[in-house]
Amino acid sequence: MPGFLNLPPEILLLVYCSLDSIADAYFLSQTCQQAYHVFSRPQSQPKIFESIIHNVLQDAAPNQAWLEKQFGPGSLWRPKEADLPVDLTNKAAREFLINIGFPSVKLPRIGFNSIHLKAFADKGASLCRYTGEELYGIHDPEDEVPALSFCLGEVYTQLVMLENEHGHVFWYNGDCYDSLGRDRGLVAQGLDSLAVLLGMVVAVTKDLRESPLDLSLEELERRVEILKRPLDILRGKMRDYDFYAEDAELWNDLFSELLDDWEFRDESLGS
Repeated sequence: MPGFLNLPPEILLLVYCSLDSIADAYFLSQTCQQAYHVFSRPQSQPKIFESIIHNVLQDAAPNQAWLEKQFGPGSLWRPKEADLPVDLTNKAAREFLINIGFPSVKLPRIGFNSIHLKAFADKGASLCRYTGEELYGIHDPEDEVPALSFCLGEVYTQLVMLENEHGHVFWYNGDCYDSLGRDRGLVAQGLDSLAVLLGMVVAVTKDLRESPLDLSLEELERRVEILKRPLDILRGKMRDYDFYAEDAELWNDLFSELLDDWEFRDESLGS
C-alpha cells in the first residue's frame, strides 16, 4: 500500500473515520506500518470507533427499510390484524406488528431466536400468551382480566416477552425455582425499540469474525480487550436510544456472548 505510506496521519485518520465497518478498519490497519500506527494511537482509536459506529447507526429507525437492511429482505413477521390474538390489546404493539413487523430471525452470535414467529404463523398459530398465574404462580382474584404477556423470542431457554398492559418488553427465566426471580427485568420500552436495539447490534457486529475454538486464553483476552472498545460505544448508543438498555440483564448477557467471555460462561454453566 505505497499510497498510504505517503499520506499524513491526519488524512489517514479521516479515512478511518469515513468507514462504516469495524472490520474494514482492522483490515486497513494491517495494510502498512503507517496505517497501523494511526489506528493504534490511544488518542485516535476512540475517535475512529465513535465515527464508524455513528456512520453505521445514523439512520437507525423502526421502519421496514432499515430493519430489513440489518436482518435481511423478508425477515420481518408482519401479521394481518386478524392473525393477532384478540388478547393483545396494546395499541402501539399491534400497530407496529401490522404496519412494520418484528424480525423473525435466528442470531446465533448473541443467542437470540425469534424464528418461531413466522413458523407458527405458517401453521395457523399465533403468539404464545401467558397469564401472570402461569408465569409467576400468582393469581389475584380481584383481577377481572389476568395480565397477559406474549413471547416474542428466546435467548437460549429464556423468553423475551411483551407485557400487554404497557407494551414494555421484559426477560423471563422459567427455569428459576423462585417464582418472583423469574422476571429478569425490562429490556426495551416497546416492540419497535427492541427491534431497533437488536438491529443496532447486528449492524455493528455482523462483519466481525467469530473467535476460533482453539484460541488460547491469552489470545482470547487480547480479542476481548480490542472488541470491548467499540462494543462499549455501541452500548452507549443503545442507552441513548432506549434507557432500558442501560442495565438490562439481557443486553449484559448478549454483550458477554459477543466478547466470548469465558469467565461469564463458566459462571452461567455453574449456576
